[in-house]
Amino acid sequence: MLILSKTNYGALNDNTLAALSKKGDEKAFEEITIRYIKLLYSIADKYNIDGYETQDIVQEGLLAFLIATKTFDENSGASFKNYASKCAKNRFVDLAKSDAKKSTVPKSRIVPIDTVEDRKDDAQNIEDYVLEREYLKTLIQHMDSMLSSDEKKVFNMYAQGYSYKEIGDEIKTSPKKVDNILQKIKRKFRNK
Repeated sequence: MLILSKTNYGALNDNTLAALSKKGDEKAFEEITIRYIKLLYSIADKYNIDGYETQDIVQEGLLAFLIATKTFDENSGASFKNYASKCAKNRFVDLAKSDAKKSTVPKSRIVPIDTVEDRKDDAQNIEDYVLEREYLKTLIQHMDSMLSSDEKKVFNMYAQGYSYKEIGDEIKTSPKKVDNILQKIKRKFRNK
């Protein structure tokens, strides 16, 4: 795992942070995630998915964001911000489509955590920024602690763009088992 010592991550540009994150630098991933958490919230606020609170949707967005940091190609000409936003939006659309096929908790029983206006006010408040930063650190640590070593390996390979078959070949199991592991990971995130 690559970790740069004495690096001022706040001074690095998005492309550099994404490249470092792709190589396994957790502090680079943390910094770029902190930069874009408000963007994830603003995108997530646009989606009203039965059975999901804003926090649940943002967690799904964080998974998409992790994948974006692992698959971003700085030579593509797209900015990281646009690429990561598109990945998050695609994940939210997929989530909405898959939930449209299931019966879930009725909208009338869901109480939003924040309103869009509250989020805008929070962005102004330095105290909330610090709390959000701590929440992200905790979320990343929690994500690391709740997955088994096999689940981490499958998740990381999936985040790097490997197919179910390629992951299965690597861990010597079937693509169906890989799908089951990924579904288990998603359930863990939803239940926490």
